[in-house]
Amino acid sequence: MIGGKNLVPMLVSGVGIWNAFRGQNPGGVMLNGVCLADADLARADLRGAFLLGSDLKGANLEGAQLDGAILRKTNLRGSNLRSATFQGADLFSADLSGADLRAANLEFSFLQAADLRGADLSTAQGLTSGQLLETLGDSNTRLPEDLPRPAWWSRNGKGA
Repeated sequence: MIGGKNLVPMLVSGVGIWNAFRGQNPGGVMLNGVCLADADLARADLRGAFLLGSDLKGANLEGAQLDGAILRKTNLRGSNLRSATFQGADLFSADLSGADLRAANLEFSFLQAADLRGADLSTAQGLTSGQLLETLGDSNTRLPEDLPRPAWWSRNGKGA
């Protein structure tokens, strides 16, 4: 496990540099509590990263690899998460409100207590009704056509 604040400048310096580093250091990286709001992290390799309680509000994570990442209580509000992979990721109590998750792979991700109000999951892959148990959602949350809207999501977004 590699950690430290010295990883943040490398991460924001460019996805090529970061992904080369991850290629040489494929183990987990500790980035808990970092502020990467509005950062351009498109196609970044964040597999297995610990981002607990981090601020990624408005970040561009399009096509990023977040398989197995720990994103508990992370602020991803309004982020571009299109085509990102979250297989087996822990998104417990993450704020995904207003996020664009179209074509994101959420297979086996843990979404309990996640805020999905206003999120676009209309073409998300691997999403099941079981994953939506105890999530927050509202009338602006877009789900895949074959997935029923949870009955407990209220129109005012107070959800579960």
